[in-house]
Amino acid sequence: MKWTAAFLVLVIVVLMAQPGECFLGLIFHGLVHAGKLIHGLIHRNRGFEEQEELF
Repeated sequence: MKWTAAFLVLVIVVLMAQPGECFLGLIFHGLVHAGKLIHGLIHRNRGFEEQEELF
C-alpha cells in the first residue's frame, strides 16, 4: 500500500511539472536537436555531391 501511494504521488508530481522543468524535457530537446543536426548533415552532404557532379 505504501508503494502504491508513493508511486501515485510521484506520477502526479511528474505530470504537474512543466515540460522544461523535468529531465524528460531535457532528453526530448536533446533528441530533437540531435535529429536536426543529423538531418542537416545528410542534406549538406547531398548538396556537395550535386555540386561535384556539375564541375
